Amino acid sequence: MLKHMSRALASVVAAAMLLGACAPATGIPVIVNATSGPTGTPAVTASPSQVVETTATSVAPVATAASFKSKDPTTLTYLTPAGDPDTLDTAFDYETGGGQVIQNTYDTLIFYNRDDPNRFVPQLATDVPSLANGGITADGKTYTFQIRGGVKFHNGDTLTPDDVAFTFQRGLLQGGLSSPQWLLFQPILGAAASPSGNNDITDLVDPSGKLGDDQAGLLQADPAKLLAACQAVTSAIVADDAHGTVTFHLAQSWGPFLATLGGSWGSVSDKKWVGANGGWDGDCHTWQKFYQTKSADLNKLGIGTDENGTGPYRVDHWTLGKEIVLKAFDGYWRTAPAWDGGPIGAPRIKTVVIRTVAQFANRLALFRAGEADFNDPDLGVTSDWLQMDPLVGETCGTDGACNPAPDPAQPLRVFKGLQNNSRGDFYFNFKMDTAGGNDFIGSGKLDGSGVPADFFANVHVRKAFNYCFDWSAFIKQALLGEGVQSFDVMLPGEIGYSEQDPHYAYDPSQCKAEFQASALKSADGRSLWDTGFRLTVAYNASVVVRQAPLDILSHDLAAVNPKFVLQVTGLPWPTFLAAQNSHKLPIFVTGWQEDIHDAHDWVVPYVTGTYGSQQSLPPDIVKQLSVFINQGVAETDPAKRAAIYRQFNQAFYDAAPDILLAVGYNRHFEQRWVQGYYYNPIYPGFYFYALSKN
Repeated sequence: MLKHMSRALASVVAAAMLLGACAPATGIPVIVNATSGPTGTPAVTASPSQVVETTATSVAPVATAASFKSKDPTTLTYLTPAGDPDTLDTAFDYETGGGQVIQNTYDTLIFYNRDDPNRFVPQLATDVPSLANGGITADGKTYTFQIRGGVKFHNGDTLTPDDVAFTFQRGLLQGGLSSPQWLLFQPILGAAASPSGNNDITDLVDPSGKLGDDQAGLLQADPAKLLAACQAVTSAIVADDAHGTVTFHLAQSWGPFLATLGGSWGSVSDKKWVGANGGWDGDCHTWQKFYQTKSADLNKLGIGTDENGTGPYRVDHWTLGKEIVLKAFDGYWRTAPAWDGGPIGAPRIKTVVIRTVAQFANRLALFRAGEADFNDPDLGVTSDWLQMDPLVGETCGTDGACNPAPDPAQPLRVFKGLQNNSRGDFYFNFKMDTAGGNDFIGSGKLDGSGVPADFFANVHVRKAFNYCFDWSAFIKQALLGEGVQSFDVMLPGEIGYSEQDPHYAYDPSQCKAEFQASALKSADGRSLWDTGFRLTVAYNASVVVRQAPLDILSHDLAAVNPKFVLQVTGLPWPTFLAAQNSHKLPIFVTGWQEDIHDAHDWVVPYVTGTYGSQQSLPPDIVKQLSVFINQGVAETDPAKRAAIYRQFNQAFYDAAPDILLAVGYNRHFEQRWVQGYYYNPIYPGFYFYALSKN
């Protein structure tokens, strides 16, 4: 599921690609910005509002090499343009702003091994379950965690296995279609338990799915069914306080189950505190009263605006629209490092100030003056990088190795080449909606002035479009050269991804051959190649960089055949959103940010979930690819999973339902007095516990 991206770290590509939903209303679209023809070499431009001019009089003196010392080594100030968290309720929050706070104030059973999103270390559990240590049964359906003793919540309560089991029981029962609980519903209760596709606890009460996000209806449901739903949850997640364990009985084997537990929705809560602060108290006869659909309702309660975790920080205060301040929890339990060189004991940074500053010019001024330690650019605005580059005195790679920049006296350090956990792609609409007319497909016929509604149902057309896209131009122009072409649906480094997999490359001759291989003909018998076509493709005009890949595709198609016209049009966001949602757009481009660092979180939305549905993927393609999706998630052996996903990747390549674009690299800028930073792509933000200053 696409999470709200509240930090610029989320992804340059997703920012450039993230269009939300698509599809125009009928009638002529309102054109905000258009390029009428694919002539000349496309160029990427920035909106004037995205570029801040600086003059000599506005530039503060930079620090010298000898002055890289913070005025306050115990406080870290982080500037961001993002707004407030959605909520601090661990069971409901599903965006990165809240996730970052939760990650630093709560603990999960297992955590990521420093910068590696594919390996785990024990956190509130004493070991990571495996077949070898007996924590996972041979059938892959039972996971047992030994819970760490002596851990204290921030209010002084002692963590028990019952708190752990309650955390996951409550999450599932609190539900809500906008919450992340579907990630746990699928393995614990079974995807088949939700025939409506909602993956929400209400489907155990009414399989039709009509109760999803219907609090009032749920309260009127059959009491016996309500009780049975709760008992199904509590029997699947069982605490044994006497032996100090919590056991998960899964409905099916689930390859990415451990990865799922590492997210912020797996943060362990204090059962007594939750009940005293407006949440469910564990009584199976009352859970329906706590079913939630809106963060605004949760934020009227203590569970939504406060916290009581076991993490290294506690929330000091949250001032809406201004800042969230975290204070070190001096009673933090960790006495041994989670990884070599990792932190132990109380945090070295005693105060973390997450401050919202909307304008980049203001953030840059504070950053330049040394009043902030971290500074986010605006989401996806790489021109902000260029304004910070002159202040860089040290450049670091993904391995943490740093080298002097051209001017080593400058005060900033930059990390480059950081892979994002999101990406944007082109999606073909296999069956455009023509009800009431569709101006995006012109005449609606193959006559040189339009295309038929099923134009992209032709595999040769889809392959031709793939061969006619210049990835190198896109990466150079839109990503400042900092990115890599996507070969597979999943991200590089994930199970199933391989640089040896078949992939499309810019090849005008192959593009021509595929168009000529198409059997599509005009009414008078002319071939697609001889007839040509005209399409209108749209982007959200409020973000100009989203025009870049469409311009490149338009240019490259016309270079192969001038009769191939792809008119690129900028639409106001409401118009664009309406067009996407009503299946009007022939092609749409949008982005996905993963929830878990696993192939399953990509193959589902691209085939059976969000985007597959919006593309009207035909049943035969969905059926073929679903076989590999179901096999891949049920397999727990990594090597066998990889082999299954290789089959998926081959079938996806052959079907060519999308143009997979590129994963953009990211940058992180910080003051050179900050120590301990590392990058993990699946983090919702920074893990402040690892940091120190001076």
